[in-house]
Order: sequence, then structure tokens, then C-alpha cells
Amino acid sequence: MATDPSSTPYWHYRSPDEAELVPAVSAETLMAHARVMAAHEKESGTPGEAQSYDHIERALKSYGYAVERREIEAFISLPQEGRVALPDGSVIEGLTHAFSPSTDGLEAEVVDVGDGTPADLARAVGKIALIDSLSTPGKAWAAQEAGTVGQIYVHRDHLHNMIVTTIWGTPEPDTAWRIPRTPCLSVRRTDGERIRQLIREGRGRVRLITRVRTGWAPIPHLTAHLDGTAEDRFVMFSGHVDGWHFGAMDNGTANATMLEVARLLASRRRTLRRGFRLAFWSGHSHGRYAGSTWYADHAWMELHRRCAVHLNIDSTGARGATDYSVVHATEDAQSFVEKVVHDVTGQAARARRFPRAGDQSFWGIGIPSALMSLSGIPKQDTDLSRWMERLFGTSGFPWWWHTRDDTIDKIDADVLALDTRVYVAAALRLVGGPVLPLDYLRFSLAIVTTVEELGAAGRWDAGPALEAARHLAERAAPFTRALESAASGRGDEARAEDANRALVAVSRVLIPLFYTTGDRFHHDLAVPVPPLAGLQRARELSSLDSSSDGFRFASAALLRERNRVVHALEAAAGIMDAFAL
Repeated sequence: MATDPSSTPYWHYRSPDEAELVPAVSAETLMAHARVMAAHEKESGTPGEAQSYDHIERALKSYGYAVERREIEAFISLPQEGRVALPDGSVIEGLTHAFSPSTDGLEAEVVDVGDGTPADLARAVGKIALIDSLSTPGKAWAAQEAGTVGQIYVHRDHLHNMIVTTIWGTPEPDTAWRIPRTPCLSVRRTDGERIRQLIREGRGRVRLITRVRTGWAPIPHLTAHLDGTAEDRFVMFSGHVDGWHFGAMDNGTANATMLEVARLLASRRRTLRRGFRLAFWSGHSHGRYAGSTWYADHAWMELHRRCAVHLNIDSTGARGATDYSVVHATEDAQSFVEKVVHDVTGQAARARRFPRAGDQSFWGIGIPSALMSLSGIPKQDTDLSRWMERLFGTSGFPWWWHTRDDTIDKIDADVLALDTRVYVAAALRLVGGPVLPLDYLRFSLAIVTTVEELGAAGRWDAGPALEAARHLAERAAPFTRALESAASGRGDEARAEDANRALVAVSRVLIPLFYTTGDRFHHDLAVPVPPLAGLQRARELSSLDSSSDGFRFASAALLRERNRVVHALEAAAGIMDAFAL
């Protein structure tokens, strides 16, 4: 989205090292790492996970990285057992979920509530809801708050391990009350039909047995670093180590990619403009991103001052994953992500806004994010494909995702190598480009579109917010031209430093505004957070009586949020002007 068609956008930068290092990705080395990472079950804080960390630490030290490994305390939840006892004495073996409470035998009537709409859940007050869905945090919370005493989810043909808390990271006093209070488990389609038949026969009273070990536990945490030669800033490349069962794809192959990228970048350590930091998280699968949240909290000031971009990786190298058409990035990194994926794979990628998922624990700090999952299975006519589309914006997860079948035989070495080449190219461009590849014209236009949509809802004065958004987009055009000049070599090294300082400053304003509900030092819940979340209340006004307290309270809240938005947009425009003029 360059403002001058004759110029090359600065996010099209290619590192001179790509020609050698991208083809140097070794499928053999990747698979050797992946086999080690998939050799043990590795739930958070377990000996199998520790052995994976041992391998990671040895490899990184052999590449010359400064490694810091520690134990941190986290609130995690490890499912043990889930069963449904039927009236005839038979038992359905199911799967309970992280943060479901334990019960020795909750007995109640089951009500079939379909996919769990509010109207259907209202029929299950005081009863166990049978829900045709993945057991997601939002579904579990809605069912609990509707008054159900338990939940049975029908997972079709495969049981997928899930985590049902809506709390992101360690609970606080203000969020601990949201720790789930109603037991839940999942069963296969055939077993769900058995329960439905009992309901039809009037014999739908069952007993749930769930055992889940939830509490404080030590978990590992590891970072590794190479210093840059020209800037004190660094790019953070992160992925989780813990997983469900053997976790070959999720997340063993991603860890293999991280180690291969680390090896190749270490061979060019004397040419890295910025630092390169790897972070390996635990507590992802069993603590709702406990490890990355801990790091965001404990390294907040350093990350705020020095981290330029967060590059994330999850679930690479899956057999049959040939589709790169959908990728995720914050709006400022979307042009960069689309370009690098196209350059390496030849496919036209379309970048989407991040869902509230993955180890994206750094938006409050204001750090742009690039990628999460990458290659995907072509879209299929399956329930899992549709569920994944709703959850993550991509339908490309394979059937073995979060199951006991996520083993090394599900990995394609060629797909893993191609995924890794994308990450090698992305990392080289992020650490080596004279100007960070962040596109704030695109981001500004996304803000304008969002405010226009909310303004169309009516019954509130969107004018000041819309004026500020359009002004930001206007100022983003000369800002972009000035950045392209600084990146082209027409300026000096000091000008490039000024450009990057301005880009980071803008990110610290716009990322929290567009991706959080407003508090930069606490973490939003693990539920969808729409863009400009505080202004989304405008959508509620049309259903409220304008003479009611509810309407007036909502209008007051909107006014305050509008002030916050206008203030942030004016601050970002001021940063742009200070650099461009």
C-alpha cells in the first residue's frame, strides 16, 4: 500500500542473507529436532516437558546464544479422567478439560441444547446441558451462567483436549471468580447419540465423573538472545513447548522450526541490525498462556522499551497442510506478512486480524504481532473445519489437533521445511531491515473503517472519533513517504533510527487501542475482543429506550471511550508528524 507507485514499499525489504539461508533450511535437522520433541508426553510442569527443554537449551547454547532458563510459578490445570455413567450401569469414557472442576459423581437430568444458544440453554437450568460443539471457554462460561450444573460436549469423531477457563494467565482477585464452577467433559458423536436416545426415552438422568488437578505448580521458562549490531531493540520469536500428549505438531514441529531459525541466524550474528530473542513458553495448553503472560508481566518495561515485533509460531509441518492463503497479524504487520509468505511459498496470502488466541500476551504493551499458525489443511466439509473457522479465522487444522493422535507420523518433512523457510525469511527481514516493516497507513485505514461502521449504528455522536481517525489516515500518508525515504538509503543512519523510534512509538499507542479493552497492564479475558472495544457499545444503543437509565449509562460510557480514542489517535498523528515534517 505504498503512497508512491514508483517507489518500493519499505516492507518489501529482502535481507541479502536470504538467498543463502532460506535454501539452507535442513529438513533432516528439523525432523531430528521434531522427533526429540515428540518423544515424550509434555504437559506443563511434567518430566517429559523438562526433557524437551533440556534439548532446546543444549541446542541453543551450541549455537552460541545467551540462554536464561528458570522455573516460574503458575496456576495450571491437568485433566485426569472424564466419564458419564448411564442409568443402565454402563459407562461412556469421555474427556474432561483443563480447569473443569472435579466431581465424584454429579447426577442430574440431561437436556439436549443443540449448539448452545441462549434460548436453548435456558431450558437446562439446574440440569446437565448436552452441547453440540467444541468445549470452548465462551461456550462453557455461557452454559454455566445460564444455570446449568454440568456440561457434556459432543466432539464428533475425535475427542479434542481443550481448556475451558476464560481467564488469560494467572487469575487476579478481580477475575478469580471466573474460574469454572460447573464440571464439563466431551464425548464422541456415537456416545452423544446414545445420550440423546436416553433423553427421548425419558431416561436421561446420568452421572458425571471428572477428575482434574488444578493448582500452583513450577513450570519451566526459557529465553535465548543474540545482540544486534546497530540497535538496542530486538525481535522476539516465541512458541510454546507444553502440549497435549506427544504434541508432535502442536507444538513440537514449531519448536524444531525455532531451533532451525536460531541456528541459521546465529551464523550471521555479526550482521544482525537488531537483537533476536527466542522465548519458549510452558503453561500454554494447561494455564491459558501462563508462561507468556508471566513474561509480559515480569519483563513489561524491557519489552516496552526494546521489543520491536513479536513473531509467533504454532503447529507447523502438518501432513497435507498445503494452504498458505490465510495468515494472522496485527494490522501494522499485515503487509509484511503477506509479502514474505508470497515470496517464499508463491501463494497469495490474506492477512487477518488476530483472534483472541495463541500466546498473544503483549498487546497491552503495544507490540506488533506477526503470524501464529501458518500452513493449513485445505478447507474441508467437516464440523472441526467449521469450528476452527469460527474460533481462529482459518479452517486449516487437521483432525488430530489436540488429540492423542498428534504423533510424529502426522508430520510432513517437506511442509515443515517450507514453513521454516517462511520463518527464516521473516526473521531475517525483521532483524536486518533498516526500517521496521510496519505499515501504519494500512492500520489507520482499518481504524477509519471500524469507526465508520460503529458510527453507522447511530444514536451516538461518532463525529469526533471519525474526524480523528480520518486525520490519522491523512497524516499516515506523508509518514509512509518519509519512512520509505529513510529505508531507501537517501537518509543517513540517524534518520533510520528516528524512523524506527517513531514506528515503535506509534505501535505503543495504536496496538493497545485497537486490540485491548483499555488497561495496558492487565490482561483481557480469553474471549473475543473486537477492534476499538470500548466503542462497540454503540451497537447496543439501538435496542435501548432512549429515556431509560440503561441508554444514558451506555451513552456516558461511549463518551468516555470516544475521548480515549480521540486522544490516542491524536497522539499517534503527532508522532507521525514529528518524524515526517
